[in-house]
Amino acid sequence: MNPFISVMLVDDEPLALDNVYEMVPWADNGFQVVAKATSGRMALQLFEELQPQIVITDISMSPMDGLELGRLVVQRAPKTRLIFLTAYRDFDYARQALEMRAAHYLLKHEISRNRLLEQLKLLKADLAAEAAEEEGHGQALHILLKDMLAGKYSAPPGNQESRLHRLVAEHQQGQPALLYCELEPVFLLDGSRRNQRWPAAVRKSVMEDIRLQSKEIEDIHILEMDEGGYVVLLKLSSSSSLLLQHYNLRQIASYMLTSLAVHHECVLPRVIISAGSGAEMPGRRYTAMREAYDYSLFLPPGAVFLLDQVPSDGGDSVIASEIRQYLLSPERSLLDCLKVSLAQITSQAKVGDLRAVIDEISNEIRRDGSSGTGQELGTDARQIVSSIFRILEDRLQRQQMRKSYSRWVNKAMDYVADNYADPDLSLETVAGHLQISSIHLRSTFKRETGQSLLDYTTEYRIKLAKQLLQTGDYKIYEISEKVGYKTSQYFSQVFKKATGMQPKDFLQQKDGEWL
Repeated sequence: MNPFISVMLVDDEPLALDNVYEMVPWADNGFQVVAKATSGRMALQLFEELQPQIVITDISMSPMDGLELGRLVVQRAPKTRLIFLTAYRDFDYARQALEMRAAHYLLKHEISRNRLLEQLKLLKADLAAEAAEEEGHGQALHILLKDMLAGKYSAPPGNQESRLHRLVAEHQQGQPALLYCELEPVFLLDGSRRNQRWPAAVRKSVMEDIRLQSKEIEDIHILEMDEGGYVVLLKLSSSSSLLLQHYNLRQIASYMLTSLAVHHECVLPRVIISAGSGAEMPGRRYTAMREAYDYSLFLPPGAVFLLDQVPSDGGDSVIASEIRQYLLSPERSLLDCLKVSLAQITSQAKVGDLRAVIDEISNEIRRDGSSGTGQELGTDARQIVSSIFRILEDRLQRQQMRKSYSRWVNKAMDYVADNYADPDLSLETVAGHLQISSIHLRSTFKRETGQSLLDYTTEYRIKLAKQLLQTGDYKIYEISEKVGYKTSQYFSQVFKKATGMQPKDFLQQKDGEWL
């Protein structure tokens, strides 16, 4: 299910269309512009294809005006919300718009970001209320609760307040307890996390299991947040004692993990919990929990920990400056020192240092103009630190090679290092990126390195594959995808040709482990 409310914009004046589009921070407020059209006919075709929930259209268009478009839209999808934009001189004409179901109008000369956004938020609440009638009360409430946690919710005026809004206010002021987790998160070099999703049926089953097992719960909602994680929002019957709340929350987290293991085959998530005590609003606690979730990288699957247990960053990071110095001038002695410092990150759970190191390397890659910031680092601190060391080691090797190779060969090697996971990587794609002929690149690379670019790429991929195999954390098909092979069968053939053995027979060399 798309978490955003879909919107289509229509105006036969491109400048006016762009003005409306740029007027509102759509995604920040839970909306997504799925189409822009410069004629009524184009808009109708796009509407039939995309079925947006809200259509914002100018009235004065030719040959199909906004009113005709609105009537046809409502005929095809009666639940669509319409906002008509009209000039003052057409005000009487615009009254016809109000005869249509769920139609609203705004005068063009009065339109502003606040006025349009206010109207959109009213429609969003209206859509949520309608969802309550058709899909059940819970789904509509979830939309507003998610907005509340994400800081996007604003209560309507008292005379427009619905029962749903009153329930949101009760949760907001009642200091609910929160659990937060992410399913199989993968940490990327740009500092973000990519997660798996729970099927809706699984969330429903888990919530029912928790209700059955815990007697302390008065109300519970499992919310799929737009950022990728899940919040379990709880109202507990015994909320007087903080110690008792923590005990109950740990029990509830345990019930959730047990239920998830039954209903969904996955690596158990790590769960951070926060009791509903103190004066801090739930939205601020949710933000703090998402930021503190990096600490889970140092914990085993299924671990449960308190928000208050997460150590602070501790100020400036010494290793960050060491990384910065190394990236400016890679040397073996500096790399050896960094190896020790990186090992201390995992052994001492230095989450602030881990963030700082990733930031330094990611910034350097961006400065280089490379495309590797989306590179996967791993699912826990040990994998991430190992990946970081490989990046630093590769930096040294590439620096040493640069001294003896021409700039074209160095650029080709850089491109392979940044794009080895692309299964379509070839001599032609590298030459195209460098804007030189493939014949010139082939002969230059072979002359300077003694091997073809294809052989170099294969050697680079197999080296990375060996490192991934030695961790013992990945299946063979996962490694084949990570190093740029479309099938595990072909990867196994290439690996055997390069090493003399199948990947499954490649033993983990304990002496080769650097940590």
